[in-house]
Amino acid sequence: MALLRIRVHPDPILHKKAEPITEFDKKLQKLIDNMIETMFTDDGVGLAAPQIGVSQCLFIACPEAKPGTELVFINPQVIETQGWEIAREGCLSLPGISGEVPRAKKIRFRYQDRTGESHELEVKDFFARVIQHEMDHIDGILLIDRVDIQQRQKIMAEYQLL
Repeated sequence: MALLRIRVHPDPILHKKAEPITEFDKKLQKLIDNMIETMFTDDGVGLAAPQIGVSQCLFIACPEAKPGTELVFINPQVIETQGWEIAREGCLSLPGISGEVPRAKKIRFRYQDRTGESHELEVKDFFARVIQHEMDHIDGILLIDRVDIQQRQKIMAEYQLL
């Protein structure tokens, strides 16, 4: 396996809507394995394909942050959301930056696994936050697009200093 370079803001691919995946071939499997290794090496709990320069609807999530417990989500679509909460989030594509982001407390969504099989899953709390954060990446949205204007200005000022 190989470590992949994580793209950081303002890389244009991070602001582009990703393309659906239709081929579940060996190339995709290798990409998934490399993404998993990269996510754990960079101490992430999620990693979306656009973050490594691939504009495809794919992300890895591992809210337990333990190798072997990661899940692969391809072509996800939210079906239902419930409740709202604001909590601090960070992002591998905005190193050293975090912000208070509003998210649904509970979501139900459809996705395909790494073999192309369809599933439906309902998650809540931190796991729901991770899924929504990664889904934003495949929609070309960063956490700085979700925070209020005051936070965004502060984050961008700090980010320019990094």
